[in-house]
Amino acid sequence: MTLEHFDEGRFPAALNMALDLLLLENYPRPEFIRLRHYAWLPDCFTFGYSQKEEWIRAQCPKGASLARRPTGGGLVDHRNDWTFAFVLPACHPMHHAPAIDVYRQVHQAIADSMCSLGRPACLQPVEEERPTLPGMPRRVRGLCFAGAEPCDVIDPQSRLKIAGAAMKRNRCGVLLQGSIDRLVAGELDWAAFKAFFVSGLQLRFAADSLEEPAPPVYTDGLAQETAAMMTNDAWLNRR
Repeated sequence: MTLEHFDEGRFPAALNMALDLLLLENYPRPEFIRLRHYAWLPDCFTFGYSQKEEWIRAQCPKGASLARRPTGGGLVDHRNDWTFAFVLPACHPMHHAPAIDVYRQVHQAIADSMCSLGRPACLQPVEEERPTLPGMPRRVRGLCFAGAEPCDVIDPQSRLKIAGAAMKRNRCGVLLQGSIDRLVAGELDWAAFKAFFVSGLQLRFAADSLEEPAPPVYTDGLAQETAAMMTNDAWLNRR
């Protein structure tokens, strides 16, 4: 199996969410594993599929670019993060694996990559309660980085959350949307990090690697059409 990966530029929140959804549902090479790394225009936030827009808007700065993700999870501030979308195709053996297993494999690849660059990182244990330590952010329900969930990437000393993700599974495959907090991660060579991350994903999902430009589906009208759908009230308030 092949892992195809590519980088893209900065986009508004709704367009990035549209591209991630198309990565899962309209990819021209559906048999490939896919990794998309991208950035954001200023002041972008995203929120989970099941969260209420009214509450979310009250948490964000006025004028923020806000979009609802196709995945679950909490509110994510993208003003200083390293963001990616990862897709396992329906033909992959782990398509039907428990969600926590996919989550663990991707996040272990992140933790291992950081350790390779001299930045200690580990996973939040499944069975462990999150401790309360001086300097830790107060856990606020609905805010993604306010606390670590099982198998999130954390700092082994402070226990602060470094990376988290949310998932969607359907007949096309599994989409995992991930965010790494650059402030907590600290100074890293992000190009080297990505190279280690890709190698880790290859190892954990038994794939070869292929770096390509973004496929044509991301440059035609479908992306803009999907982004427009993600800014209307029907999408923002669908339950």
